[in-house]
Amino acid sequence: MSGNAITLVRNAEDKKTGMTVADLWAFAQDALNLGIDPREPIKVTTGWQLQIIKLEAGGSR
Repeated sequence: MSGNAITLVRNAEDKKTGMTVADLWAFAQDALNLGIDPREPIKVTTGWQLQIIKLEAGGSR
């Protein structure tokens, strides 16, 4: 049985300040609601001051 690929991407609204705790929480909730396995790795893109500007997670259901 093969599953459908899922990719969740969330970008910071302001790349200078990065993401907030609320943004991280919403990303986690969306990932769980989409059925992405909580053990899947997350790809994080950071800015020059290490602020989080993009999160990506994927998997299959």
